[in-house]
Amino acid sequence: MAKIVFGMAVPHSGMLGQAPEDWLNNGERDRNNPTLWYRNRTWTYPELEAERGAENFEPLLSIEERTARAARNAAALAEMRRAYQAADVDVAIILGKDQKEIFTHMSPSIAIYSGEDVHNGPPQRAVYAPDHAVTHKAHPELALHLIKSLEADGFDITDLFAWPDNVWMKPEPSPIVPHAYSFVYHQIMDDNPPPHVPIILNCFYDPTQPPMWRCIDFGDALLKAVKAWKSDARVAIIASGGLSHFVCDPEFDAGIIEMLRNYDYDGLAAVDERSYQSGTSEIKLYVSVLKALEDAGAEMTLVDYVPSYRTAAGTGEGMGFMYWTTGAA
Repeated sequence: MAKIVFGMAVPHSGMLGQAPEDWLNNGERDRNNPTLWYRNRTWTYPELEAERGAENFEPLLSIEERTARAARNAAALAEMRRAYQAADVDVAIILGKDQKEIFTHMSPSIAIYSGEDVHNGPPQRAVYAPDHAVTHKAHPELALHLIKSLEADGFDITDLFAWPDNVWMKPEPSPIVPHAYSFVYHQIMDDNPPPHVPIILNCFYDPTQPPMWRCIDFGDALLKAVKAWKSDARVAIIASGGLSHFVCDPEFDAGIIEMLRNYDYDGLAAVDERSYQSGTSEIKLYVSVLKALEDAGAEMTLVDYVPSYRTAAGTGEGMGFMYWTTGAA
């Protein structure tokens, strides 16, 4: 039986690759976004700034504060990389999402890549890829096992046996993976991932978003599938995604972190689905990690939580860095 020995939830924000001097440049996108999700509804930027003005974010936008928070993010990411390397895994399952990078004419709820190769490299930004093209090995055997097991448990899975072109890649589209996966390969796995299975959950776009309760059920079924895999491999399960964004909400994030720490699935499912929208929806990816590591009796290590702001309305990202180890030999 395969052993799940390591789990991780890591943000993949482009801000993690920016100098603190450049953080505020992202604010222009926020100011032009007419649907900023915060507290169960959408806001225009002027509405959000008026609503949150009393929180006084201006001191947190100083170059000194940005530099300090960027340093904390970098240190936390380095610790996540060290913890992954120490786990010495043979195989990984990586949960992420596509942000209309490869799925431009469809929106599958859950897709599993069952092909042989995964491509990364330019023209992805440096935070997501090395400066040259690389090809990584996926794990078709495990992918097909997961698809069959999950289908038997009532999940309708899209079998993605070839990568569509990533339309964000310019000047020509290419089959480079979405940034959720690129970040893990480059920043956590040092461009040397083990054989692995990318799982794409559409937590971002209506109407095919699985609700949180369905993602919890998926975590149960995924754990069952891994335990039934006839292998002695050491397995990592990694969720690539952040906490609150693109409006940073530390109070909300603190509640989520506590529920994650306590394996509180009822609490996670009770949160209004309108809170799991936009980038904040990536929290749904965490529950499969939780299910796997709870079964192994693991406790969360919260490396750091760093609210990283870029406008006076509190837009930005809640950077949460957490992992679980089982101590399995």
